[in-house]
Amino acid sequence: MPLSAFLPRSLPAVGLGAVLVAAGCSPGGDDPSEPDGETRTVEAANGSVEVPAEPQSVAVLWRPTLGAATQLGHDVVATMGTPGQSGQGLEPFLPEGADADALTVVTNSPSEEDVNIEELANTAPDLIIGVDTQMGAQAEMLDDLEQIAPTVLLEWDGTGAWRGHLEEVAEVLDEPDRAEEAVAEYDEAVEEAREELSDAGTDPAETELSLVRLQDESEVRLETSASFPGQVVDDLGFARPDDQIDPDGETDFVPRSYENLDSADGDAVFVLTGSGYPEAPDTFSDGVWANLSAVQDEQVFHGDHDVWGAASYYAAHRIVEEVTAALTGEAEPAV
Repeated sequence: MPLSAFLPRSLPAVGLGAVLVAAGCSPGGDDPSEPDGETRTVEAANGSVEVPAEPQSVAVLWRPTLGAATQLGHDVVATMGTPGQSGQGLEPFLPEGADADALTVVTNSPSEEDVNIEELANTAPDLIIGVDTQMGAQAEMLDDLEQIAPTVLLEWDGTGAWRGHLEEVAEVLDEPDRAEEAVAEYDEAVEEAREELSDAGTDPAETELSLVRLQDESEVRLETSASFPGQVVDDLGFARPDDQIDPDGETDFVPRSYENLDSADGDAVFVLTGSGYPEAPDTFSDGVWANLSAVQDEQVFHGDHDVWGAASYYAAHRIVEEVTAALTGEAEPAV
């Protein structure tokens, strides 16, 4: 089955990272945007880019790109992260056991606008892969990036773009077979999880699964089917509460006040917290949470939004594992 079959319906089957098969040899020279040796031409958001046919030192300027590149078997010499945070916030975008602290972080914050050009240049990449978002920060610094190495900007349309992003990065790195393997492995994990849930007496199609992110002291956000975790639980076949099926606006979440927390109810509820978000309450059995049927049925579970919002195949596998453990009785519910 082609990779395009796994793309969200809202994304084009062939993205801006599509590779032209043209290959040749560059004369090289002093211009870092013209690589030495055999090259390939990539069509990207920033036009046609001549890249090394076999890049050896890839820098990425978006954490989901880190996940995609390492999933495809490439070492990364530089990435963005959150200096000062444990593991720089990179673990959900890396294979299990990888040393996140060993990576060179070339941003001073999670913001894509905060690329440290000098630090990036010191890592001597032969290819830079960035993103062109609505903010457009990396597009504005393109001239500086191209002074370091050939730079490919890929479109990023939000956390739901993780599947298409893997395909586009695979096209840039000429790794279509590895991408197919990654998709097949995930698809197999989903099928195995559905069988395990069924064997435990849980029918996902008959089980409304609610995803609730704690945003601040006055607001929660309901993750819709357009969000990254929403897409993963949809892959598992779970029903969703009405408010979490189709987003009304451009966001992939629905804001709710605590006074309207009843709209976050479901047969099971995952409450997502993480770095920069409020902590979960000590108990869900009193206050505004107590009226939820999921609380009364002891079907409320914790989720780490640092993982559940990571928009990578690594994180998708983790979500599949955590949901399966919770709804087969292997994981303890929140108190």
